[in-house]
Amino acid sequence: MRRNSLLHGITSIAVCAGICFSSVATAFEGAPGRISRDIELSETGSLAGRVVSTAGEPLADAAVRLQYSGAAVAETRTNAEGRFVIRGVRGGDHTLNVGSSSTPLRLWTSGTAPAVARNEVVVAGSEFVIRGQYADACPPPTCIPCSPGVGAASLLSIAAIATATTAIVIAVNAEDEIDDLKRELASP
Repeated sequence: MRRNSLLHGITSIAVCAGICFSSVATAFEGAPGRISRDIELSETGSLAGRVVSTAGEPLADAAVRLQYSGAAVAETRTNAEGRFVIRGVRGGDHTLNVGSSSTPLRLWTSGTAPAVARNEVVVAGSEFVIRGQYADACPPPTCIPCSPGVGAASLLSIAAIATATTAIVIAVNAEDEIDDLKRELASP
């Protein structure tokens, strides 16, 4: 009568674990989500900015590329003070690439930007920075970024919950079988 309860319990645990682990796996897919910077364009639709080194020094003649939906919409170079201007830009979500770094931007037309928006963007140049340290031996395709909120502690917690739930299902099933055996022995 209760012989399939163990199978149902284990199936339920497998489904729950599958749901938990599938959300953990999707957290590692692709690049981690990054927060866009709000930038207000000038009245003429120009994007102004500066490119600096990790030490804060201006980078002259740095290549700057603005992308919209993955396609380059403008390219320019910085002047001697590390400044650049890209004209004729529309509002919306863009990506600003300087060397190997990319910065997501939310560009606003003049007068429509939220109060936190800046009127120019400042980005660090093309040096690879990992936890604040210079690391030129790790280009972006080989670095695996960590996803915030998902780590070894989360995986251990999920494993501990799954193990405890499995143990409870097995214990309840064993108790049910003992009760069934007692009834069979007690019946004439």
